[in-house]
Amino acid sequence: MQQLKVSFYLLGDRRKASSRVRGFWIAEELRKFGMKCSIIDGEERVSFLRCLIKLPWCDTLFIQKRYSRWDFYIMQVARFLGKRTVFDMDDAYSSVKSPTTLFNIQRIMKKASAVTVGSRNLLEFAKQYQVNSIFLPTSIKLENYDLPAVQSQKGKACLGWIGNGAHYYKDLIKILKEPLTEIASRHKIRLKLVGACGQKELYQEFSNIPGLDTIFIDEIDWADPSEVSAAMLDFDIGLYPVQATDFNSYKCGFKALEYMAMGIPVVASPVGANAYVVEHGKDGYHADGIDAWIDALTVLISDNAMRKEMGQAGRHKVETHYNIRESARKLTEIIFNLKN
Repeated sequence: MQQLKVSFYLLGDRRKASSRVRGFWIAEELRKFGMKCSIIDGEERVSFLRCLIKLPWCDTLFIQKRYSRWDFYIMQVARFLGKRTVFDMDDAYSSVKSPTTLFNIQRIMKKASAVTVGSRNLLEFAKQYQVNSIFLPTSIKLENYDLPAVQSQKGKACLGWIGNGAHYYKDLIKILKEPLTEIASRHKIRLKLVGACGQKELYQEFSNIPGLDTIFIDEIDWADPSEVSAAMLDFDIGLYPVQATDFNSYKCGFKALEYMAMGIPVVASPVGANAYVVEHGKDGYHADGIDAWIDALTVLISDNAMRKEMGQAGRHKVETHYNIRESARKLTEIIFNLKN
């Protein structure tokens, strides 16, 4: 098999989840297959110049979630030089539906050899502009997520959330405050928010709910896989509340997959990829509305055996269907099937 030389032109460094998962992790797997990979990230204009310099070296350029006019110029140059090009996205193109961003992304996708996307809804979007659009699910690097052997704090189940509180505090408050207030009046529970980012609204809304013991962790080193998994070690139930917005409908379910990889049952809003990633009643529950959240959480809080069974099912699903090694194999096939 021909040895590939792939340049990954990424939106962010390892601290950014999408770049870590769909860039760094896949590149690491490709290297295990004997391929040569380079990583380019950082400030826009500097990374643009670095990418130009690297283009003659590679035979394939992988552009991850970069939508500026500079990125379109890179795509043009790469195609002019006869390079295979893959454009990758795992989110809606803009939370504010920027017409400039949409214009750029349309041009980039049309110019690419192929487009890879992390959700079915994104696939429908991408196929409008690039017929060679392919579903490449967001996946998990399993060795970063060892199954914990942890017992809950006696008498208290830990309901955990991990993410960017600065971006999702409105979702957390709107969806979780009322159900948690009701549940805390009947059950001893803890709420642990990892990535609260010092968001004052989160502290205000979740600090004073009677019966709820809330732990806020503002920041961790997202680039360190041991810190990410350690932050979830005491989770008994993983929370994934997102509002049903156009932007969230393109989400790829990574948070649910992280919980599953840790053997943690998930309660999630059935928005975007969550509706597919989480199988209702098997590895977690879909919760749409206050009563559904109360019911799902109450069942899991009260039943340790069910939590364990669902957690094991979730881990098996990740091992089987959302393993980063398999995503890397699929990307390899995609690249080899492209024409220069």
